Amino acid sequence: MKKTIVLLLLASLLLLAACGEDKEQLNVSEVLEQAIQANADLESYSTDMKIDTEVMEMEMTIEGSADITHNPDTLYLDMAMGMAGISMDIETYVVGEEVYMSMFGEWLIMDDEEMGLDNFDQLNQEELDKLESFVDQFEMTEEDEVYVLRLAGEGEEFEKLIEPYLDATMGDLAMDVSLEEEDFSDLSISNFETEMKVDKETMLVQSQTVQAEFEMDGEAYQVNAEVTMSNMNEVEPIEIPEEVKESAVTEADWEEDLGFVEEEMSLEEIKETVDYTIPDLSFVPDGYELTESYYYSDDESEMVYLIYEDEDRNGVVFSIYPSQEDYGEVYEDEETETVSVNGNEAVLEVIDEEFMYLTWEYEDVFLELIGEGTEMTKKLLLQIAEGIE
Repeated sequence: MKKTIVLLLLASLLLLAACGEDKEQLNVSEVLEQAIQANADLESYSTDMKIDTEVMEMEMTIEGSADITHNPDTLYLDMAMGMAGISMDIETYVVGEEVYMSMFGEWLIMDDEEMGLDNFDQLNQEELDKLESFVDQFEMTEEDEVYVLRLAGEGEEFEKLIEPYLDATMGDLAMDVSLEEEDFSDLSISNFETEMKVDKETMLVQSQTVQAEFEMDGEAYQVNAEVTMSNMNEVEPIEIPEEVKESAVTEADWEEDLGFVEEEMSLEEIKETVDYTIPDLSFVPDGYELTESYYYSDDESEMVYLIYEDEDRNGVVFSIYPSQEDYGEVYEDEETETVSVNGNEAVLEVIDEEFMYLTWEYEDVFLELIGEGTEMTKKLLLQIAEGIE
């Protein structure tokens, strides 16, 4: 959730003011320079935003509005997220180091560092500095009472403008437990466009749009964002309602009430914890190593998943369930095929040339094997599966 809120803040960080000096005949460099200089004077603002992301034929939509103040630093966020027919409404209050978030009808007490809001003033400045490095590539026109700044291009130099969006969307969509900055190394940007409208009188940004197309690890991504800004220096500091504080519980208590557990353990610790067999992968390609191992359970299911990767992020995720009931319904359609794994019937689906998964019953457990990477093939995935013992 930290990443989603950071995305909202990043999308709004071009909220700028300048001193009341003569604005005639300003060029791009002067507009950006004055904007960056004036950013420190911005005390509060409101923002409305919508972000649409598409990856692997999955669409994710984020719509929200927020009020933000500085000195003191406070935030109220009202946001809706939608993906694969599922929607979630989220409210968040941040006052200094106090962070409260409403999710699934429950108010939770969050860690301020986890939410990433303890230093969002500096984050705004950091992103503005990134834009300044593109000053020679901006084009500027005038429409009525606004300056219109446009930036478009492709290539690796735009990566630093894409990474905040990647960090947000991949944190929600990727199968990896977490994503670090180095995970964005295999990134190819085919198109990046942004447009900002700046009020001539106040030098405040009225709106911003971002459109981006890029590939990462062989997957195609599209991001479209629209942001509008208002109430500059007119928002009162946010206060957390007493009823929110009184009803809120810690994340640990909330997870305990749900019967939810997800814990990183060593493979040996996992085998001691569960009462079912954890098969071994007797064959993995050269360079693959067990990098992460997790035990998960809730009121309805239990599972173990093991992640094997090489230095180039080729890898497999090997998941073990006590039964097929814990796994749920096996997905089958015209794109899947039935194959044999050591005499057991299995279902294989190849999403694309670099992502595929296999599910089957093995002795007293149910298994899923996901393969991804530029070196992954159906033959290799089956070879790994047949080496399970």
